[in-house]
Amino acid sequence: MILVSACLMGQPVRYDGRHSWSARVQELIQGQQVLALCPEVLGGLGTPRPPARFAGATFGREGQEVIAGIASLLDEQGIDVSGSFVKGALAVAKLARDSGVRLALLKDRSPSCGWDPRGENPRGGPGQGVLSAALLAQGIEVREIRAAAKYHP
Repeated sequence: MILVSACLMGQPVRYDGRHSWSARVQELIQGQQVLALCPEVLGGLGTPRPPARFAGATFGREGQEVIAGIASLLDEQGIDVSGSFVKGALAVAKLARDSGVRLALLKDRSPSCGWDPRGENPRGGPGQGVLSAALLAQGIEVREIRAAAKYHP
């Protein structure tokens, strides 16, 4: 079973109400069972929603630090949405564990799903999203999928 960010499967769950359908993901999952989820939606955030950014976090450990309460996620109005991100990430991690997921293909540059610990993405983004941290803590392999620069409506 492979966990995939729902937006990469064409579900319009991104913060801006769009999706990030990925042909690369379709190739990687061919013939596999897939669990497609969005941790932000499972955490109770609506679609669309204001974008959120890490505050007080160390690059590469952002997700761990939000889960531990050391850092936070603030939306563009300065509202702390950390609780929703953590709630959703832990719910997805539990579903992944219960479903036997061993690999997660997650959306790049996302405060939930991002996994770029060496900062190699030319468009930036966090080193570790909240969901990535929760999955890695369970021993699930995480791969960041770089979505196209232009998103589909």
